[in-house]
Amino acid sequence: MNFKFHPEAEAELNAAIDYYEERQENLGLEFAQEVYAAIHRIISFPEPGNG
Repeated sequence: MNFKFHPEAEAELNAAIDYYEERQENLGLEFAQEVYAAIHRIISFPEPGNG
C-alpha cells in the first residue's frame, strides 16, 4: 500500500525536519526516519493490536 501526505502535512513535516537538523546534525534525518518507520508500521499493521 502506498501513501502520500496532504500538502500542508508535508510542509509541516519538512519544517520539523529542518528545525531538528538546525539543532543538531543528522537529527532531522533521524526524525524523518522515525516518521517513515511509523508510517510503514501503520501500513503493515492497520488494525489496532496487530503489531
